[in-house]
Amino acid sequence: MERRPSSDAGGLGPSRSSAASAATVILATVAVLGLLFWVLRAVFDVVALVFAGILLAVFLRGVGDWLSRRTPLSRGWALGVTIAALAAVAAAGVWLIAPSLAAQVDELAQRLPQAARRIAEHAGRYAWGRELAGRLSDVQVLPHARQALLGATRLLSTTLGALTGVIVVLFVGLFLAAEPATYRRGLLRLVPIARRARASAVLDDVGHILRRWLLGRLLSMAVVGVLTWIGLALLGIRLAMALAILAATLTFVPYIGPLLALVPAALLGLLQGPTMAVYVIALYLVIQLVESYLITPLIQRSTVSLPPGLILVMQVLMGTLTGGLGVVLATPLLAALVVIAKRVYVEGVLGDPTADRGEDAPLPGLSEQR
Repeated sequence: MERRPSSDAGGLGPSRSSAASAATVILATVAVLGLLFWVLRAVFDVVALVFAGILLAVFLRGVGDWLSRRTPLSRGWALGVTIAALAAVAAAGVWLIAPSLAAQVDELAQRLPQAARRIAEHAGRYAWGRELAGRLSDVQVLPHARQALLGATRLLSTTLGALTGVIVVLFVGLFLAAEPATYRRGLLRLVPIARRARASAVLDDVGHILRRWLLGRLLSMAVVGVLTWIGLALLGIRLAMALAILAATLTFVPYIGPLLALVPAALLGLLQGPTMAVYVIALYLVIQLVESYLITPLIQRSTVSLPPGLILVMQVLMGTLTGGLGVVLATPLLAALVVIAKRVYVEGVLGDPTADRGEDAPLPGLSEQR
C-alpha cells in the first residue's frame, strides 16, 4: 500500500502557505498603491497648473466667441479684443483701486494682531484660556537666526513657486485659447479612429460644462462681493472694500472659502466690541445662506449642479495631493470628471442612456418594487 506524504504540523502546511501568499499579495498591493500615490503627488502639481490654464482658456474663448457672435469680428480678433479689454480693465483697476486697497490691506495687517491680542486678553479671564496661553508660551517660534533664515528661504521659495505657477497658467491659457483646434486635434489622434467621434463629443461637453460652471461662479462672486461691501459699510466696519474683495475671491472655493473670509472680518468687528463681532458673523451667515439657497440654485438652473458631498470629498482629496491650488480647482475638475464618467462609462460602457434624465428617472434593469 502506498504511503501518502505526511503534511507538516498536522496539516497546517498548506494553510501557512496560503496565509503567506495572501500577506505577500496585500503587501504588494499596499506598495503599489503607495507608489501610485507618490507619483500622483509628484505630477499632480503640474496637472493642476495645466488644468488651471485650461480653465483660463475656456473663459477667454467663451468671452471671445460670445463677442464674435454679436459683432462682425472674427474669432481671432474677438479673442484679441477680449484679452486687451481684460488687461485694460485690470490695469485701470490697479491704477484706481490699488492705492486705497493697499492702504486698507496694510491697515488690516496692523489691526488683526490687535484683535488677536484682545481675544487673548478676553480668554485670559478664564482658566482654560490661561492654560492655553501657558502652553503656547512654552513653544519657541524661530528661536535662532538660522531657523529664521530657513523660514525666510521657504517663504521666498513659495513666492517664486507661486509666481512661476501664475506665469505657466497664463501662457497655457493664452496658447490654448489662441489655437484650441491644434491641441484638440492632437488629443483626438491618441484615441482609436472608431471612437474619435464620441471622444470629440465628450470634449465638447466638458468645455460646455466648464464654461457654465465658470459663469455661475463669477456671478456668485460678484453678488457676494457687492452684498458684503454694502453690509460692512452699513455696519461701519473699516476696510469694507478689502474684506468684500476677499470674500468675493474666496467664494470661488465653495464651502471652505466663505469660512476663511469670515475670520478677518470677525476679528476686525471684535475691535469695535463683541456685539459688532456678532453682527459681522450674522451678516456673513446671512449672505452665505442667500448665496447657498437662493443665488446658487437660481444660477445652477442654467449652469451646472453638483452634489455637495462629492464637492467636499474632492476638495479634501485635491488638497491632500496639491495643497491650496487643488482645493481651488477641485469643483471644476469634479464637474469635468462627472461629464466624462457619464459619457464614457455610464453611456459608453454600461449602455445606460438615462444619465441626464435626473435622479427621479427609472434605472434600466430595475423593476419598480411595490
